[in-house]
Amino acid sequence: MNLDKRDSFVLLILTCIAIFFSVLFYLDLNRKIDIGDREVIGTIFFKNNIVQRKFEDEVIWEKLENNSPLINKDTIRSEAFSDAIIRLKDGTEINIDENSMFNLDLRGEDPNLEFSEGSLQVKKNDSNSNQIKITSSGSEINVDSGNVKIEKAKDQELSLFVEKGKTTVKQNGKSLDVEQGKKAEFKKTGIEIKKIPIVLTSPPSQKLFYAEPNDVNVLFSWKMEPGFDSPYLEISRSPNFSLTFFSETIQGNKTSVNLKEGTFYWRVKVKNQKTNEMETSETNKLFVSKLEPFLGESPSQGNVFPFVQILPLVTVSWSKLTTANSYTFYLSDSNSFQKPLKQMETTANQISFDDLKEGTYFWKVIAKSSFPDTKDRETKIYSFSIKKQNTIPAPKWQRPNFDAEISLEEIKLNQAILIWEGNAEIHSYHVKIAKDVKLTNLVTDTETKSNFLVPNWNVLGQGQYYVSIIGKTKEGKETEPSSTLSFTIIDKKKKTEVIPIVDENKNNPPQETKLEILSPNGSIVQMKGKTSLDFHWKLSGTTADKFDLVLYQHFPDKKIAIYKTSTKDSSFQLKDLSILDEGSFSWDLSVYKNSNFVLSRKGNFILALDQLKSLKPTDIEFISPKRLYKEKR
Repeated sequence: MNLDKRDSFVLLILTCIAIFFSVLFYLDLNRKIDIGDREVIGTIFFKNNIVQRKFEDEVIWEKLENNSPLINKDTIRSEAFSDAIIRLKDGTEINIDENSMFNLDLRGEDPNLEFSEGSLQVKKNDSNSNQIKITSSGSEINVDSGNVKIEKAKDQELSLFVEKGKTTVKQNGKSLDVEQGKKAEFKKTGIEIKKIPIVLTSPPSQKLFYAEPNDVNVLFSWKMEPGFDSPYLEISRSPNFSLTFFSETIQGNKTSVNLKEGTFYWRVKVKNQKTNEMETSETNKLFVSKLEPFLGESPSQGNVFPFVQILPLVTVSWSKLTTANSYTFYLSDSNSFQKPLKQMETTANQISFDDLKEGTYFWKVIAKSSFPDTKDRETKIYSFSIKKQNTIPAPKWQRPNFDAEISLEEIKLNQAILIWEGNAEIHSYHVKIAKDVKLTNLVTDTETKSNFLVPNWNVLGQGQYYVSIIGKTKEGKETEPSSTLSFTIIDKKKKTEVIPIVDENKNNPPQETKLEILSPNGSIVQMKGKTSLDFHWKLSGTTADKFDLVLYQHFPDKKIAIYKTSTKDSSFQLKDLSILDEGSFSWDLSVYKNSNFVLSRKGNFILALDQLKSLKPTDIEFISPKRLYKEKR
């Protein structure tokens, strides 16, 4: 069939419209929804796998990260093999299991949780006098105090277990009280209240165990009411017990089971001696996790911060634990910490100080566990020193390496950059590039306030060059010259020939583990018009359980970790561009397999935001408070 010009034109227009709206849909699907001035009511401080939320005025579901703020009238849902612990501002905790969904509306004096399906546990803070009302399919549960568990499988009725405290239930205008140790079943014929025939005593719900190294032996115990016997223990990976891990009749009221890493649900069934019917206890949940390393990241042990007149900004950071909900930072002039100089609570894993005087300091961090009956974790003690000097240290080269070769292709791709480490007291840098080692035949003689420079490579041309830097303070005082860096500009780099090694075992030849940083690395990234900063890498020779990515921003005298994440993919998109600014950056990528560190690599890049941010930090003047501490979330 041949199309005339009019039909072809209409087809082209329709195709363009389809592509345009497809792009809009993709951008809307993947965008980071801004909280704006919405009311924050709590935080999700522990999350396994995929947990999402949807704003009241949005149709797109957004994946939540640990320590994400929750907004009033959020709808929260968890996918299969996912769970989370949520803490509201009034201290109430909500533990959500897999395949669960609810909506939060805490406005006014009648806070409401609309429960759709799944299972969750609500631990109400007794100091809060307001009830928490839970509604589901016309039924109403009013939690005065204590802990309650709610279960509602798809196409089934609602069940309530009261672990502690007192709860009032309503259905069809009828109101009943449900006390501790009883359960309520919401049936079409009315609410049926029963005494729970068996009480689970150990481990308590939400208990965390550490696998040492691959599994842990867990003791399960319970108490049975008179008239019941033949306890049958069930342990499952899912709250509806569709994936049974352990199921046996137990002699007595306790037994031990070895569990590997994961989330487990357990319950006990007992036989009613009068009716010979089996009755079921409530369901408790426990976690088995690998013991994450809890270490100080920076400053390194014994690090010295030099200064001449201006006290340095000291940024302290430590590894973030998924099992912690807050950290207590201690700073002291003694390793005994009897009288700490600073003691601060934070939910971030980084804190900065600009008021520390000359001397030696000791620091440590205690991580408060998110789980009951689990010990808090503590780092070892680290130290650093602040030392006054008479002269400002000379700048130090970071990139390129000495005697490096820079190809014309690298220059064309903006991958040729001069980067150095400076000092906070240096106001500007004087850069000299010459064709001779004594720097007498200058081809570039310029000043910059940044700690990097992209020379006019077209003016330089091919050949060998030498470059040196001198730092200058605001008063014009100069540092000693840096070491002289040499590099050569060439047409093309020679390809390295890889000679295969013949192995006697041809069926299973060993392969070297390699991690290649692809991008951004050694380049200038133009962010104008972009909605994310994209990281890519390649791992060969092995597989990885996860990759840890830490992004650092470089300043004249230091580098600060501004973002950290973990992923199982070989790429990552940073969508929160508000944490970025123009300048020099680096990123560390670490590979983990079976919870063990394998190797790491580092990439460097320069960020150019152009018109992405019209307002700079220097445009804002803070009147109060005088000192601000920036925490990385």
